[in-house]
Amino acid sequence: MMALVWLIDILVIGVKILGGRIKVNPVLRFGLWVAVLCAVGAGIALLGALLVLLQHYLENLPE
Repeated sequence: MMALVWLIDILVIGVKILGGRIKVNPVLRFGLWVAVLCAVGAGIALLGALLVLLQHYLENLPE
């Protein structure tokens, strides 16, 4: 349970950094934005791959 609290705390700190409420090095802020955008892109790619796999599975079902 305590690990969940720590994860939420880290998420809140990250959002504060990305939003500009905490003063940090601009390179760190830029790197965090790149990491967030890469994670979003990876999620979209994974969703697309899963949809393609679902389509192939449904096409090969016996009638």
